[in-house]
Amino acid sequence: MFYIIAGVATLLFILVIIVFKEKPKHPPSRAQSLSYALASPDASYLSSIVRVFKNLNFVLLIITYGLNAGAFYALSTLLNRMVILHYPGEEVNAGRIGLTIVIAGMLGAVISGIWLDRSKTYKNQCHLNCLIR
Repeated sequence: MFYIIAGVATLLFILVIIVFKEKPKHPPSRAQSLSYALASPDASYLSSIVRVFKNLNFVLLIITYGLNAGAFYALSTLLNRMVILHYPGEEVNAGRIGLTIVIAGMLGAVISGIWLDRSKTYKNQCHLNCLIR
């Protein structure tokens, strides 16, 4: 089964490499045409990565996302063992706890998004010295 999936993925990859071009002959819009004209030829992938990692807000976002995702993955991985250790035979309830964690995270993301959209606090101009206080 894995060989079949690997074969199909490889075939699709080769087709994408052969069929798709880097960019179309004619730009799809005036904005794209202007973007092509203003693009600097010496801009490289590495320089854009370096530039984005010099942005403090991006670095803080990466760190907070990493902490949040790491804590969730660690908890969800060890949840069954933690529950079974203290409550033998409660595998079903461990699954329910995991479901509750996932649903609470989804609801929290939706509520936070609505709150940030209405209050416009996502654009807070607080820099690193504001976080230290």
